[in-house]
Amino acid sequence: MLAAHTVPEGDGDFVWDGRSSILFATIAGVSLGLMSGGSRRPAPDARARVARVVLLRGLLLIVLGVLLTFLETPIAIILDTYGFLFIVALPLLYAPRWLVALVAAGAALAGPWLVETIGTAIEGTTGATATAFDSPWAYFPVRWLIDAYPAPVWLAYLAVGILIARSDLRKRRTQYVLVAAGGLAAVLGYTLPDALGSPVLAHDDTTAEVIASGGLAVAVIGLLVWLTDSAAAGVRRISRGVLWPLRAVGSMPLTIYTAQIIGIAVAVEVIPHEEWLGWQSVPLFFVFAIPSLVLACLWKLVFTQGPLEWVFSRLTTHRPWPRRRKSPSGDPAGA
Repeated sequence: MLAAHTVPEGDGDFVWDGRSSILFATIAGVSLGLMSGGSRRPAPDARARVARVVLLRGLLLIVLGVLLTFLETPIAIILDTYGFLFIVALPLLYAPRWLVALVAAGAALAGPWLVETIGTAIEGTTGATATAFDSPWAYFPVRWLIDAYPAPVWLAYLAVGILIARSDLRKRRTQYVLVAAGGLAAVLGYTLPDALGSPVLAHDDTTAEVIASGGLAVAVIGLLVWLTDSAAAGVRRISRGVLWPLRAVGSMPLTIYTAQIIGIAVAVEVIPHEEWLGWQSVPLFFVFAIPSLVLACLWKLVFTQGPLEWVFSRLTTHRPWPRRRKSPSGDPAGA
């Protein structure tokens, strides 16, 4: 994510272009699946609580995404689209696996066509309808449907993530299937279109990109879970140590994402540049990446959640806010 935002573009796509956000979206689906019961669908008596938590988190993500958009950075903010997708994907949390798989396939196959159809329809509007689409109130809903992260296509990634969580990630068989099936989909998804003269490009939101980059995301998830959970004791110990800084950052993605967008807004203002993305540079990547790793590791030594993750958890699960203990005299302890 940091590399995609700060490293200058080359002649072709880098490995992180497009794929980092797709991995992000697939993991978001995994998180939804885990928080709603993991390998089992939520029980009927728990569905209201699950719906409330997911709905509130979706709304909070929309608010945060809108606020970050007002910073007017050159980065396409993804959080508000995530929030919208959380709400759209809510029924999938109660659905059987075959139906979730069907939705994922439908979004992959029909999503690109639907995005193009909606975009053409909006461009062809005139009069009062065109004025309505140009209003500030329509900006974000239209963006969620046809812009950088179009929901009709990106729903496929969340659905696949939910399906992964419902397949019990702790089983080695599941991890092996994710690596094998995801790897095969990635190889076929990239090589076949390239052989036909239509290579997969980052952010083109085609069925080929969903299969190729989505498959790669699935394989990465399966491999990393195996390395840190099911590998032989020696391998697991080494991998957990080597990957621990990344796990620390990964435990607070919302905080890191928000902080780097704010940092980019500052960088765009203070770094001299003539071109729209002329502020990007490899040194800037390290300026963001190294502090992110260090600060996340230090935070992880003391806390289990990042600051924004903690706030979101309290606001959406109705957990009590921590209070200072009172002394026998009634004064706050330590006062």
